[in-house]
Parts: sequence; C-alpha cells; structure tokens
Amino acid sequence: MTRREAFIALNMLPEIGPGRVRLLMECFPELQECLGAPLEELRRVPRLGEACARVLHQWEEHCDLERELRQARQAGVALVAWEDPSYPPQLREIPDPPVCLYVRGDLLALQQSANSLAMVGTRLATAYGSRMARRLATQAVRNGWTVVSGLARGVDTICHQATLEAGGRTIAVLGNGLDSVYPVENLELARRIAASGGALVSEFPLGSRPDRHHFPMRNRIISGLSRGTLVVEASLQSGSLITAAQATEQGRIVFAVPGLADSPAARGCHALLKDGARLVEEFSDVQEEFTLLPGLRDSAFQREERRRQEELREAEVPLPPLEYRLWELLGEEERPLDLLVAESGERVSAVLAALLNLEIRQMARQLPGKRVRRVPGRRGVPQAEAPSRPP
Repeated sequence: MTRREAFIALNMLPEIGPGRVRLLMECFPELQECLGAPLEELRRVPRLGEACARVLHQWEEHCDLERELRQARQAGVALVAWEDPSYPPQLREIPDPPVCLYVRGDLLALQQSANSLAMVGTRLATAYGSRMARRLATQAVRNGWTVVSGLARGVDTICHQATLEAGGRTIAVLGNGLDSVYPVENLELARRIAASGGALVSEFPLGSRPDRHHFPMRNRIISGLSRGTLVVEASLQSGSLITAAQATEQGRIVFAVPGLADSPAARGCHALLKDGARLVEEFSDVQEEFTLLPGLRDSAFQREERRRQEELREAEVPLPPLEYRLWELLGEEERPLDLLVAESGERVSAVLAALLNLEIRQMARQLPGKRVRRVPGRRGVPQAEAPSRPP
C-alpha cells in the first residue's frame, strides 16, 4: 500500500476524521503503517481512543480499498489525497481539511480555484432572491471568478446555472458520494458542470447517501474552497448560515445581500449584516474587499479576464429580421417557447428555425421545460440590408 492509498483508506473508515489523521501522521512517518498496526501500538497514540484503535487494527473489515479504487476508475472519478499536488491550497489551510476529495470533471478547476467565491442561499428562493443570484453569479463570471456552491435546490442551483450560461466555471460540492446526484432533478446540471471545465466534489466515499449530518461537513468545503462566502438570500433557519459561520471560523470574508425588511427569507442575511458581514448590491462590492489598497490595480489575470468579457459583452452581432425580433422579445428573463411564438406572430417552424440560428450564433439558449433565454453578454443589432444593385 502506498502513502496516498493510506489517505484514501483512512477517509473511508468510520470514526477517523482529519484531526485523527493528523495524529497518525505525527506517530507514523510512513502513514500506511498505521493500518493494521498492533493494537497495543495504536492504543499508545495520544487522543486516538480505543474505538478508533480497533477500527484501524481491523481496517479491512470496514472498507474495501481495491473495490473503491476500481469503481472510481470505472466512474471517471479522480481521487485527490491530502498531499497530492491537485489538492486545493486554500482548502488545505482550513482547520479540518478533508483527507481525500472525490472529483468528477476538470481537476484544473481545483488547482485554479484561488479566485473562487462561494454563493449560497435558501432552497426556497423568492423572485427577488433568484434575480439577485442570477445577476451576481453572472457578474462574478465577467470578473474572472469561479463560483462555488452546493448543488442544492433554490439559490445554489440558480448560481450554478447562471455561471454556466455566462460561460464561466463552477464547482459543486456534494453531501453524498459522486456515484449519485442529490437532488435528482439536478442530474443534468451536474453533468453540464463537469463537462464545461468545472467540477463535482465530495469527501464522501462512493455509495454514501445524502444524510443530514453530511451537509454541515459539505458546507465547510464550500467555504474552504473560496476566498469569501456570499449569502444571497436566507431565512434564520437556512443552512447557508452554517456555511457563513464556517467561513468566519476559517478566516474568510462573509458577504450578504440585503432583502425586504418584512420578508422572512431575508432575515438570515440581515442577521449576518448586523454581525459584520459585508453588504453586497453589485459584484463590485465583493471585488473591493479583495483590493489590497484603495486604487490598487487588480492582477494581470483579472484585468485580462475582464477585458475579454468586456469585448464579448460589447460585440455586436448582426441578426436577420426574425432573429432580431425574437432576440428583442426574449429580453433579460427566461420566456416560455409557446409565448414567444404567440408574440412573434410567426409559424412555429419559422420560430424554431430562427431560434436554432440564434443558438448557433450563441445569442440564445433553449432550456428544459420549453423555455428560452438570451445568452448574457451578447448584443444583437439589425442586420444591414444588402444595397440594391443598380439597374
């Protein structure tokens, strides 16, 4: 067994968390030697405890390492151990970093996640919360940030979707094994995240089911992967407040979006603001917190990313009459396809053909549920008519 395999096996064992792994690393320079060591030797490890000593002594009764490695390979899941180069440096800095990460998608999303922002919120997002989540996630992408969230219903889902629609990279941290997706309705969204340069991440072994005890553990990874945590909308009972508290414990900045004073969905954010969270109305409020000195210019990476996104936003795409009319009808919000057909006054076949051309031009995107929306950052203009030829 290699040292790396020892980390993976320890991550699979009950009662053995990051703290106890550190104890074992201090007592066993060759970490793999702790697995199956004599029981008496394990009992002498300070603060390990009898139960953990027995688990380690009989570790093969609690996990099948070869089977886990084989299933991960077959599922296209990468295993990133604590000491691997791919392990995110900022996550290693938190008090209890995961011993092992399961990753589906692009490992570069983890290696290049230093400019990441966690965006979380209620599962029961209001129209206002949905609008703010979509807008702020889009702005984050335009400023070169990776968006980290938890793939939960509501605000998390909206942030992931808006990031993908804006052409950005997003990381989803799950509270279950990567051989399943929870909630199940986000299966297609999870596939898109993994296929578009982002990643699905979990510390839980394959086969682990969603469990209410898993989600607070998952939340510390969301905040730990990020430079700051933005709570978009949350009630006083929202799990997002746990993520915000963990961000504070990790020394990360907490941001919150204000809501309506009489809305229960805003009370969690207002409580955070009273406790010192930074108020966010636009993404520039987040950016300013990470500027070292007033007026200091951003990094070359951020400047280049902003320039590229600005060029994309300002690019004018000439559109034929029907495509331009449909693009104008779409506005900034999702529209039902049947309503779009009715408002256009055109045949269904003509509208579908024009929408296909808009998708090819990256001006619109058809969504599940027969809904359509513009691609953010693109601007349509009427196509100039060809000059008539002289007689």
